[in-house]
Amino acid sequence: MPITDRQKGILWAVIEEYAKKAEPVSSKALSQKRGFEIGAPMIRKEMNQLEQYGFLISPHTSAGRVPTDKAYRLYIQGNMSDKSNETPKTNKEGLTSKEAEKVVVSLQKKWPDEQSLLKEISRLASEISKELSIAGAAGGGNLSIFGFSNLIDEPEFSSFAKVSQLMHFMDNMDHCFHSLWDKLMYENLQVFIGDENPIKEIDEITLITGKYQLPDGDDGFIFIIGPKRMNYRRNMALVEHINEVISSL
Repeated sequence: MPITDRQKGILWAVIEEYAKKAEPVSSKALSQKRGFEIGAPMIRKEMNQLEQYGFLISPHTSAGRVPTDKAYRLYIQGNMSDKSNETPKTNKEGLTSKEAEKVVVSLQKKWPDEQSLLKEISRLASEISKELSIAGAAGGGNLSIFGFSNLIDEPEFSSFAKVSQLMHFMDNMDHCFHSLWDKLMYENLQVFIGDENPIKEIDEITLITGKYQLPDGDDGFIFIIGPKRMNYRRNMALVEHINEVISSL
């Protein structure tokens, strides 16, 4: 069942508030912070409806709610695509002008070798996204990784089990990318949320992938890996901007 514009506004607000603090969002918090014209009781009623539709869940006994994978998918489609069943479309509006310029200045250079360029791509993407970033060449021959500490600093990855998952993934990265290359590189921009994520070594994450052409003509890729509550607008715009800049070298 389609949700109303008011419900969509409330859902967007829950997603964005949850992204900031990683804590369940209450109707009272939304009424105080987001400037809705309706009060907390009506917001609570709409949130109950969104929960019935499968867009929100109530963790434990908390009075607040958190978004589901279904909510994040709708958020991406609603904000960044022309049609709900198409690959999301974005632009540099998700980046500040300073961030967009930094990508251009940092990457539009004459690079001594492919590995140096990949290292700068992954470093830059991790710095701006505040997530784990991986850049590589076709087939996973050359890989550069930055931002592992960004992930383990997130509350979603604070447990030993989650850190163990990440370490296992890092130890087996070459094998992962060789087996996933064909699956991930059909589109210039793709977003995998939660169970959609093809990297089975890590669960409960979002994976954003991008494809570009390296100066020598080979295909290259960039991955941004982070919690499902990541800043989608910024990170999708970042991947697309990097793709454009590298492909123009």
